[in-house]
Amino acid sequence: MLPDFRSSVRYDAALLLVVVIWGLNFPIIKVPLEVMHPFTVNLFRFVVSTGTLALIWAVEARRTSQPFFSVLAERPWNIVGLGMIGHVGYQVLFILGVSRTGAGNAALIIASSPMWTALLGHVLQVEQLRSRQWGGLILSFAGVVVVVLTGSGELLFSNETFLGNVLMLFGAVFWALYTVLSRPLLNSGIPPLGLTFFGVVMAMPILGGLGLFTLSETVWTGVDANIWLALLFSGGLSTGLAYALWNIAVRRVGPSQTAAFSNLVPFVALVAAYFLLGESITLAQLGGGALIVGGLVLLRRS
Repeated sequence: MLPDFRSSVRYDAALLLVVVIWGLNFPIIKVPLEVMHPFTVNLFRFVVSTGTLALIWAVEARRTSQPFFSVLAERPWNIVGLGMIGHVGYQVLFILGVSRTGAGNAALIIASSPMWTALLGHVLQVEQLRSRQWGGLILSFAGVVVVVLTGSGELLFSNETFLGNVLMLFGAVFWALYTVLSRPLLNSGIPPLGLTFFGVVMAMPILGGLGLFTLSETVWTGVDANIWLALLFSGGLSTGLAYALWNIAVRRVGPSQTAAFSNLVPFVALVAAYFLLGESITLAQLGGGALIVGGLVLLRRS
C-alpha cells in the first residue's frame, strides 16, 4: 500500500527521502559506468525500473479501481510519443552526459529543467510567462552557462567534461519538453504513475536494443556486488520508488510546495560526489548552482 501523507511531518520526511535518493543517484550511477557502456547501464537499470513501476502502478490501479491497461488503451499514440521523448531521448542523453562529466555538474544542469519547461510552455502557448518570471529565467540561464562552460573549474570547449555538460543540457531540454507535452494528458485525468510506467514500456525496446548491442563491451571481471547494487538503486529507487513518492506529494499538497524540495537535489549530489567519488566542489559550481536555484525560486514565486 502506498503511503498516505496525513501529516506535514510524514510529507516532509518522504520528500526529503526523495531528495536524498535523487541526489545520491548522480554519483552512484557513475559506479557501473566504470565497467559498462552507458547503453548497457541503461538496459539493466530500466529492467529494474520497469519491474518496480509495474508493481507500483498495479497497486495504484487496484486502489483506484482502474483497469491495469486503461491508460494505454485511452491514449496509445500520446504515450508512445512521450516515451520516445522522455524515456528514450532524455535517458540516452542523460547516461551519455553523466558518463563524461562530473556527477555534480550533471545534477546542476539537470536542475535547470524547470527553467526550460517554463520557456517551452511559453513558446508552445501552454502557459504564458509574466514579466517578473523572465527575470528568473535569465538568472537561471546565467547559472547554466556558468556550470556548462566552467563546471570543471576552467573554461574549456574541447574536453570530455564540456561535451558531457552539453549532452546533459540537451537532456534537460528533452525532459522539459516531456513535462510540457505531458501536462495536457495529466490535466485530462491520466494518472501520472500509469503514464510513466507505460511510457517506459514503450521506450524499453529501444533502450534494451541499444543495451544489448553494447553488452559485449562490458568488463565482466569488474562487475561485482557494488555494481549490481548501484543498478538496483538507480532503477528501483531513483526511477521507481522516488517517483511514486513524488507524485503522491504532488497530489496531496500541490506541485508548488513539492517542487521547492527539488532545489535541494543538486546540492545533495555535489556533497555526495565529494564524499563518494572524491570530486572537488568548485566555485563555478557553487556560483552557477546558486544562480540556477535562485532563478527557479524567483520563477515559481512570481
